[in-house]
Amino acid sequence: MSAAEQAEDAPPDNIGSYVYGIMRSGQRIPDGLDPVPHGSEDAEPGLGLVSSGQIAAVVSDVATNRPLGKREDLLAHERVLNAIAVETPILPMRFGGVVSDDDAVREELLEPHHDYFENALNEIADYLEFSLRGDYEQDVVLGRIVEENPAIQDLRERIRGVDEDASYYDRIKLGEAISQAMDTLRSNDADAVLDALERYARATVVKEVGGENGAVHVAFLVHRDHRTDFEQAVDDLGDAWAGRVDLRLFGPTACFDFLPEYEVPDEEGG
Repeated sequence: MSAAEQAEDAPPDNIGSYVYGIMRSGQRIPDGLDPVPHGSEDAEPGLGLVSSGQIAAVVSDVATNRPLGKREDLLAHERVLNAIAVETPILPMRFGGVVSDDDAVREELLEPHHDYFENALNEIADYLEFSLRGDYEQDVVLGRIVEENPAIQDLRERIRGVDEDASYYDRIKLGEAISQAMDTLRSNDADAVLDALERYARATVVKEVGGENGAVHVAFLVHRDHRTDFEQAVDDLGDAWAGRVDLRLFGPTACFDFLPEYEVPDEEGG
């Protein structure tokens, strides 16, 4: 091939390879998936695979001068990974990972870390991640906290009908007491979630809840064969907590929270 032909086949300088995740070679990408918006007329549409040995990276073209970080970018990244994870194991890469071109994906990412990626894929091969989130029915929960806590009842009575300035410190105490009671309730409910569901999971991660009404947020690594039993147990817990906690199950997704640790080889052992 002449130099002119090589230059013609080379990707434009303003286009890089966006990396979504690592999967086994020979697997297919589901049809109909939209990649992260590429931001350039020079970019090739759609998703592709860059292979090296037993592994392959899922990639798409993206403009190298395009800032990544919009909500639509993150959602596209997650949609691609989650859709693939339903059909075949995939190791999700961190959002926003861009390298210069497909050759760099192979030479800088896949080849140096081939054994780790292959072993990690074997570890998660039969597993899916689910995320269980719940929000409190605020009025119900606050009513129960007050009913079960005499100290809070007393503080509420002391400030009832009293000027805000005159009851300032009691109001602070009341807010702190309710906040502590909510923290205790969240901890107890997280334990209850684990008691009910962790038997179906290889691993769990209890995460920080979001928002004032946040109740629980737990990630589960579930064997594909146990998926039905796990989902039924979630439904049972949701029925038991109906009217107090609104539970929502997300997944299956790629194993964002359960990636095997990467061990750097020592200089002598290689």
